[in-house]
Amino acid sequence: MRIAFLTPLWPPSMAQNGIATYVDVMTRALERKGHECIVIAVWPLGGGDPRMRHIRRPRLNGAEKLFRRVRGRIEGDQTFDYHLFGRGVANALIDADREQPVDVIEAEESFGLARYCVGATGAKVIVRSHGPHFLVHQGVFQSGDRRRVRKEGHAFREADGVCFPSGALRDAVASQYGLDFPVSAAYPNPIDIPPASEAWTLDGCDRNTILFVGRFDAVKGSDVALQAFQTIAQKRRDVRLVMAGVDHGLRGPDGAMLKFADYVRAHMAEDVRSRIEFLGPVPREEVPGLRRRALINLTASRYETFPYAVTEALALGAPVVATATPGLAEYLTEGDNILFAPVGDVQTLARQMERCLDHPEFAAKLGSAGRDTAIRLFSPEAIADQAEAYYERVAGQARQTGVACS
Repeated sequence: MRIAFLTPLWPPSMAQNGIATYVDVMTRALERKGHECIVIAVWPLGGGDPRMRHIRRPRLNGAEKLFRRVRGRIEGDQTFDYHLFGRGVANALIDADREQPVDVIEAEESFGLARYCVGATGAKVIVRSHGPHFLVHQGVFQSGDRRRVRKEGHAFREADGVCFPSGALRDAVASQYGLDFPVSAAYPNPIDIPPASEAWTLDGCDRNTILFVGRFDAVKGSDVALQAFQTIAQKRRDVRLVMAGVDHGLRGPDGAMLKFADYVRAHMAEDVRSRIEFLGPVPREEVPGLRRRALINLTASRYETFPYAVTEALALGAPVVATATPGLAEYLTEGDNILFAPVGDVQTLARQMERCLDHPEFAAKLGSAGRDTAIRLFSPEAIADQAEAYYERVAGQARQTGVACS
């Protein structure tokens, strides 16, 4: 099969983006199975990958420019032009199909861009849900947010097939949009499995270090992680927290957005602050080294569709303490291959970390079981088999027809 993937950013080496990571691992796995993959990048960050295609935004004639201005006045100012970018994605697909027919295009749901590909060529359009806006948006919904939610609903509704990283996400999307998804599938996102020689070991870690990898924001639960750390740090003078990720900020009690330095100054005791190291964004290739040096890999997300911060740590064999977001709870077992706390539960999160700090040999056993689970459930080969079967199922449906956007 010739399979196209839509990603917001490319190449993955320059993108701190979960969708780019997913596309990278999935395309390599499918290529090993003999399929040809191309990548359509909305915002290319660099060249050098012969598989990459840029979106080709259409040239607008006078009437279209006038219509765009009128639509802007009706819908309000937009930082993202759905129609322009959607047609650009469809044009990139058309260009690739002219080189050689594309059988399937798999696209994320963001902004509903996938719907512009429906009928543009003979390719089947599959939406892979990574994080619908109605679930992951932070703050109050404005008119632009409501518009985006509607556009993403159109993509789910009009696609030839829809797949999800978990059944829980499929249920949430189905409920939001009133859909039943007769041609759908749920299988995890694949992750690269490091060789045993690169796995986490108890002897190779600092038994007093906790690592948090993720954006500094409310969705990732950075405030929950900090509060849980403070709970144990006030009793344990040697424990330290390392945080790595983009600083999006957290809202204070007055509603003002506070970046990391201001937030910890306002909310953390001075002696605890001195034991928190904030690294900011870290190159992807450096993250495994950070994981191996920590006894605990911590996540505290309020919502996740399928967190790489957890699964990549599991693949290394590192002990993981995480909030029990729905997707994770489908695949992992509390006390066996992970330690869970309810979302937002600071005290339970702290107690679970203390179990590892008090009993590092137990933590090592937990990490080993997590690696075994990752190899069995999340390896690229296992997921590529499931994806291949689903693509063939969708491709076997009666072909839709439509008008090309070019």
